Amino acid sequence: MTEAESEETRPDLVPDETIDNRGRGCAAGIALVQQALSNLPDGAVLEVRSTDKRAKVEFPKLAERTRHELLAFETERVGLLKKEYTAYVEIQRE
Repeated sequence: MTEAESEETRPDLVPDETIDNRGRGCAAGIALVQQALSNLPDGAVLEVRSTDKRAKVEFPKLAERTRHELLAFETERVGLLKKEYTAYVEIQRE
């Protein structure tokens, strides 16, 4: 059973890189996201998938504190109690 609870609709694009951090600890995910933010070129889109409920707060904060733009954030219920979160971040270098 999958029930979408999207706050925004998924952007109509193909991400340049996807980080799948579902089921992993937050620290590993942060390191991968930071590396991708440093390595991707201007205008690239990073998709980050997570099961950590803090993602809902952390990705908007990331966009606030950096030049990068949060294009969309999705919350999707998978199963009875579990949720997955997906953030789409556009890299802004200038």
